[in-house]
Amino acid sequence: MAPWRKHEFTHKLPGEHVYNGILFFGFSPPDTLRAVRDFTVREDDVFIATYPKAGTTWMQEIIWLIMHDGDFKGASETPVYFRSPFLEFKDEILNEVGLELANPMSSPRVIKTHLPYSMIPRHLQQHSCKTVVVFRNPKDLCVSYYHFYKSSSSMGNFQGSWEEFFEMFMTGHVDHGSWFDYTKSWWEVKDNPNVKVTFYEDMKRDLRKEVVELCSFLGKPLSNEIIDDIVRHCGFESMRRNPMTNHEDVYSINKEISPLMRKGTVGDWKNYFTVAQNELADYFYRRHLGDTGLQFTYEL
Repeated sequence: MAPWRKHEFTHKLPGEHVYNGILFFGFSPPDTLRAVRDFTVREDDVFIATYPKAGTTWMQEIIWLIMHDGDFKGASETPVYFRSPFLEFKDEILNEVGLELANPMSSPRVIKTHLPYSMIPRHLQQHSCKTVVVFRNPKDLCVSYYHFYKSSSSMGNFQGSWEEFFEMFMTGHVDHGSWFDYTKSWWEVKDNPNVKVTFYEDMKRDLRKEVVELCSFLGKPLSNEIIDDIVRHCGFESMRRNPMTNHEDVYSINKEISPLMRKGTVGDWKNYFTVAQNELADYFYRRHLGDTGLQFTYEL
């Protein structure tokens, strides 16, 4: 055990397994991960690539509305996780099987994944469809993931301490593996003209500006009125109150412990990180991503 670690990782994810060197839980089984690689991509698909808790649902709602010309009625009638399927997810209780939802869906499809670049559909690497990558600073993300682990039965309702989870996160002993590896894999393709990197913190700073840039990237010019409506609809408090986006109907999330949309702030990590943890997180960042030039905002 590394000298800075104080815990043996005893927490087990339901159905956890290692695939391509990455830890996954049971709702991303090996057969599904293999099938994802052969998924047939369409030219007008839009993929959203995020590490868990990086603002995925937020971006799903924004892009779905952009691609469907501000169809707020449609958005009010169907939960976002059915309108924008989670490609490597397989939950037969909820009837949310990403591949089965995506295959017959009419175009344009908006599809989410938490997979690193090396594991996405082969055709996505060969086609000109668009991918929006959302990055969030790892300190706030770690705190958000900790609360999600505690509230979600999919994550085994984590009972350990913040200190233990921090160690798990830093070493990649969490669902979908190392944030550092994931982030590096997508940052390396940032110059691909069909890939747009968006930062969670920039969305918090000026959501309208980011929506306008997304419209341009996706080739979907919308009126100022529709853009303003999307910005209002996708404000954090609006999303948290919206039953189509807040996942309060999902059986595996206990909102009494922590709702899916908890705070959404930038800088909440300062309420959790000790001085030593902050220094260690900075060390891990320099070690894994220090040569990339990738910089994050840690407070607004």
